[in-house]
Amino acid sequence: MPAKTQEEVIKELRQAYQITFSTKEGAAVLQDLENRTGIHTSTFDVDPYKSANLEGMRAVTLWIKTMLKPQPTEKK
Repeated sequence: MPAKTQEEVIKELRQAYQITFSTKEGAAVLQDLENRTGIHTSTFDVDPYKSANLEGMRAVTLWIKTMLKPQPTEKK
């Protein structure tokens, strides 16, 4: 069996994210992550290490939300 392409791997991962976060519990976890990681607020802090840490947490939640967005259908 040939190895999966990068596109196939990403498609499978996207489906896994969508399955995981489409449940009531998954939605609650995502809401908690949004509240805790500051995606709707500034992550600036005068301490550059704290600011970098906050931005890293924010980036994870934004990545999850990106994986949950529907992708445009491919033209054939």
